[in-house]
Amino acid sequence: MTAKLSKTTLTVNGKRAGIRIDAGPWIASVPAETIKLRSKSGCFPAEFRSALTVENNSDGREDYFEVDCIRLLPGHPLYAAAKSFAA
Repeated sequence: MTAKLSKTTLTVNGKRAGIRIDAGPWIASVPAETIKLRSKSGCFPAEFRSALTVENNSDGREDYFEVDCIRLLPGHPLYAAAKSFAA
């Protein structure tokens, strides 16, 4: 897998997606150093799902909708770049 990160895009194996970078601190149950990459279009392409761990915790019964999210923690290859863009 080849992944590159800029302030506004994530590229995986040559395929690009617009992103928003959100840094914690979050709620008590989520580590404060967590950085989330969120898709601007609502969902990441299939190539991203196979290369990275993509979450979508939407719950239509509760009217709660969340776009796809990639959580990065220290040690992840993209973490340092994401942290520099999140600041």
